[in-house]
Amino acid sequence: MEGEGMPRYVLLVDWTEKGVQAVDRTVERLEQGAEVGESYGCKLEHVWWTQGDHDMVSVVQAPDEEAMVAYTLAISRLGNLRTKTLRAWNGDEMRAILSRLPSTD
Repeated sequence: MEGEGMPRYVLLVDWTEKGVQAVDRTVERLEQGAEVGESYGCKLEHVWWTQGDHDMVSVVQAPDEEAMVAYTLAISRLGNLRTKTLRAWNGDEMRAILSRLPSTD
């Protein structure tokens, strides 16, 4: 699977104390993290630094769930962040899922 056909994941990112202490390097760390993701076949599609409950929100495409787990473990073990990962579906993917439901007639 490539590009549009790859599953998408939303990452809610929270900096650790170590990550906050090196906040001036956050853009550089993101670029390095994107390179790590590419080594697992993952593509960083969008990223935003946010104010509120989470420090960053990212959208990542991954070839499969195992690649996504490996990627998030690899970046998490560096100690700068913790993530919550959500699988995301677009409208066409949701239509396909809904087509599998039995009729309610």
